[in-house]
Amino acid sequence: MIEPVNSDQHKAIFESYFGFRETPFGVTPDPRFFYSNPLYLDGLSALTYGIQGKKGFMLLTGEVGTGKTILLRKVMRQLEADVQFVFISTSHLTSYGLVELIIQDLGIANSERNRLDMIQELKEYLIEQTEAGHTVALLLDEAQNLNEEALEGLCGLSNLETAEEKLLQIVLVGQPELAIKLGKSSLRRIKQRIAIHYRLHALQTINEVEQYIRHRLQVAGYTGPEIFAKEAIEAIWYYSSGTPRLVNIICDNSLAMACAVGKKKVSAYMVMKAASALLLERGHEILKIGASEPGPAKAKTPAAKLSAKRNETNGTELKPRHGLEVATVSPSVAPPAAASETDSKEAPVSQEFLDFMTRAAIQAMGPMAQLVVGDQISALGESRDAFPQVKVGELVELVSREILNDAMRVRFQNEMFRKMAALKNL
Repeated sequence: MIEPVNSDQHKAIFESYFGFRETPFGVTPDPRFFYSNPLYLDGLSALTYGIQGKKGFMLLTGEVGTGKTILLRKVMRQLEADVQFVFISTSHLTSYGLVELIIQDLGIANSERNRLDMIQELKEYLIEQTEAGHTVALLLDEAQNLNEEALEGLCGLSNLETAEEKLLQIVLVGQPELAIKLGKSSLRRIKQRIAIHYRLHALQTINEVEQYIRHRLQVAGYTGPEIFAKEAIEAIWYYSSGTPRLVNIICDNSLAMACAVGKKKVSAYMVMKAASALLLERGHEILKIGASEPGPAKAKTPAAKLSAKRNETNGTELKPRHGLEVATVSPSVAPPAAASETDSKEAPVSQEFLDFMTRAAIQAMGPMAQLVVGDQISALGESRDAFPQVKVGELVELVSREILNDAMRVRFQNEMFRKMAALKNL
């Protein structure tokens, strides 16, 4: 399997090989990599306005990996001169524990005091900061994990105010279930206090994913030619659903694979292998080949053939460089015997047969199978329009090697055996 490049030695080799100043696709929320597209800029503006305008309660929601934490880090970096931030990402806190963490972070309380005393001391501190022209903001990441008691306790903190303004700005950040939780009647006091709710979602188009990848490469200091082929970008979009964290993980491991085999360009095949080796489920529902799905949330199967050469597509083990491991797939059952040259008389198989093979492969591995079948036909030096019967067995073997699920591989081969037997009897 592919291993993420995480050791210092491999990291240095990886960055040197491509000419990066630093790793471009890390998963830590570094605000320098903040992607300034309209979605994230709007979120940045909303939170900045809410904090500077002292709106009190704010809510930021989004699915896992959509960039909520890096957005918070960007807000903190942008407002650090005027705002004192308390950032808490600890889950499952009690109301008392939450207040204790806040005052400890601010360095203003004795831990031996009870909750009411601590809140009073916090209020006095916030008044001092307000009079000095400073703002204090509490950022609660992963807030969907807070229990109702802790959430209710936030109401008491939101009541810390003067006649003119809120003393503490509170930003609740979490997955969509946080908004659902706040919809409960028992938590309506909090919901009524929310002045701003911004919903963050994944990148919506292939073009956005491409621009996101280019942005991170530029921040990492890369100025060379395109690393990711067009088909690779389409495959990344397909496997990631546009979720930035998944884009990072897939890109990082695809680059590791390219580095391991001495390639300077990432192909769609490498992306597919990296995603499969990482056990990533396909980000989008399986679409019918050729179908057009409206709307940005649906992925289209990459239209072009995989650009990998035969040594990257025939399932044989690639010789790794720099000590990195490369994903390989081996057939779990014996390959089917090729039809004899005498029986086939070099006659081409029908398009109906190849269509059947493609449909069977799609059932086993999804829409990417259409690309795999076409690529393996090319790897055998043939064309789909005149593929010889004598090579059908070899084609089935090569396609089988790309099916990672054992049961689905056996099912595919059995279906093809039956079809090949019928072909032979014609």
